[in-house]
Formats: sequence, structure tokens, C-alpha cells
Amino acid sequence: MASRSVDVVAAGPPPRDPYEPSATAWALAAAFAARGDDVRVLRPEGAAGGPGPEGVASVEVPVAHRRPGAPVEQAAYAQAAGRRVRPAADLVVRDPLGLGPLRTEARPGSRPRIVAFVRSVELRSFDREREPIAHRGWVDRLDTWRDRRSVRRLEQAALAEADALFADDPSLAPLLTEEYAVPADRVRIALPPVPELPRPPSRDAARGTIDLPRDVPVIVAPVPGDTGEDPSLAPARETFRRIRPLFPGARLIVAGSPAPPDPGVSSIPRRDPTAFGLAFAAGNIALFVGPRPPFDPLLLGAMRSGCAVAAAPSVRLPVPPGDAVRYAASDDPGDLASTLAELVADPALVRETATSAASYAERYLPERAVRAIDAALPIPAR
Repeated sequence: MASRSVDVVAAGPPPRDPYEPSATAWALAAAFAARGDDVRVLRPEGAAGGPGPEGVASVEVPVAHRRPGAPVEQAAYAQAAGRRVRPAADLVVRDPLGLGPLRTEARPGSRPRIVAFVRSVELRSFDREREPIAHRGWVDRLDTWRDRRSVRRLEQAALAEADALFADDPSLAPLLTEEYAVPADRVRIALPPVPELPRPPSRDAARGTIDLPRDVPVIVAPVPGDTGEDPSLAPARETFRRIRPLFPGARLIVAGSPAPPDPGVSSIPRRDPTAFGLAFAAGNIALFVGPRPPFDPLLLGAMRSGCAVAAAPSVRLPVPPGDAVRYAASDDPGDLASTLAELVADPALVRETATSAASYAERYLPERAVRAIDAALPIPAR
């Protein structure tokens, strides 16, 4: 396919941490650039972020911060980004949709086609966050009412401007129909784009890097939070403690956070993609226990690295993974330990689960989302 001009409107700089909300937008930009498109990412002025993808230009958009966190702030960023969209752009991708229209400055007689990814319904999120205010004074309630009205108006304007809408969760389409009368068939499903993690060429190479024996079972527990002791860390450590008497050679790697001293436990505290990729490359099994974000991109990182995934039932994916994940009966550490022990005791089951996981994870490759955009909006390259 010949090159096209693509501008991506992102919520932040290139991510340093795979859990950052801006990661999906940058993954899409990298996928467009990898196939030869001329790609720029528009993002808020400020934090430097991590290294950007090869072939992708980063354009900072200045926005005056008058009411940080208020709906009008998001809308002001959308309009500022819209003014910087190239008049000759073929395609504009908003990820996430956010609030307010872009109002792009189109070339005469046309405007870029706009694709928007709906990651949540902002009005519903606003209502959940403001529930406690219902019991405060009338001034707070009046301010909340005004802000809610703004959220509804600005989200509706953003939805109406988009030529194609994508959601990563099938439950979002009926919510958009209920709140904004968006026809359900206008919302297409595209699973979150998750890029590959960099990793060493082999498990032995990874274990040599972090000084782990090559012939013992290694469990990896990725930590989603980056402040203080993450609440998922304690149940992961407790699950490992319960199986270690049965498998004294087993090791646990805590990835993304320092780990308190425990027998058999080590940590890779850095939170960059290379560090998580190293941890998964060294492991046989990845352990995901709650609480975790609604969508955990490192589930896919573990699957692609050849790990079998053991998870609490509260850890979900947009599409049921079937045999690609071994779910415990409950979030209780005892049930989690039983599921983990079953995998540690059966290398054949680990290989079988890891094979299913690798096949499942292909659905989340960024290039698949790009192909879905092409199918929705076939735009001839110029």
C-alpha cells in the first residue's frame, strides 16, 4: 500500500510504562509507520515520556491549564490538537475519543477522515467519580450538574464528528446507544493494540542476565502500580509462599516493583518494556492476581513470551481466553496456590497453555487494529 498521511491524537507522550493510558495510541502510530505511512502523534505539551517509535514524529500541543481535570480542559486540548492536524492529512485517529470535537482545519473541499477509539463512556465514568458529592451542599451539587452537562455535550460532539467508532469492549456499544442514541452497528470492535515487548533471544539468556538457575520453575508476578506497595503484590507473594514447601526450587520474580525479602523471591523493579520483557522471558508461568486495571496489557506480554498464565477470576480480557489462561476458582490465595501448583507440577500443561496463549495474543497485535481501520474507512493513498 502506498503511503498515507496519518495524524494520531494521543493523551500523553510516548509511554515509559506499558500500563500508561497513552500506550494504545502510540502502538497504533507505530503500526501505521511500520507499513510505510507518514505518521505524526499530537500529544499534550509537558512530560518527555519514553522513546518514541521509529518513523513517528511527535508534536507537542500547548494547552492553557485553567481548570485542571475539568471537562473543558479535555475539550480545549481536542480543539488545540485539531488546529495542528495537517490540512493534507488523509486520516486522523483519536485514542481515546475524549471530550469535544477536533474541528480540523480541512483542505478546501474536504477534511481528513476521523477514527475514534472509545475506551470508556466518559459520562458514566463522571457519574461514578462524583457519586459521593450527591450528599454535599447545594453549591457542590450545582457545580456537578454543570460539569455533567458539559461532559454530555462534549462527548456527544466528539462521537458525532467521528466517521468511524471502535470500542475494545463489546459492552460499550449498548452504553453508547443508551446514552447518546448511537446506532449499535456504528460501533465496531477492535481489541486493544498491544505492542511486542523487547526480550532476550532465549529463556537461558534471560535467566543468565538476572542470575537465576536454568533448571527451576520460575513464576513472574507483574505489578501494575508504580506508587508505594501495590495491592496486587501481597496476594502474589502469599500465593507463592503456599506452594514453595511443595516446590522448594521454585523462584518468584516480582516485575515492576521492589520486592520485600522472601525466600526464593527476587525483583526487577524497573517499569519499562525492556524490564517486563526480561522478566517474562525468564519465566515459565506468569501470575496475575487482583486488583488490576480493567484491561491488563501485560497479560498479552506474558503470553507472547511463552509463559503459561495463572490468574484470579477477577482478571478479565475483552474476549474470553478459553484455554489460554488457567483461572483459579476464586481470588483467595489458597485457590490461586492450587492453580499455580497444578502448573508447576506439570510442565506439559505449561507448554499446552502457553501454546494456546501465544495464538490468542495474536488478536491484540497493533497491525490488526490498523487493518480494521482500513476495512471501516478505505482511504486511497495519494
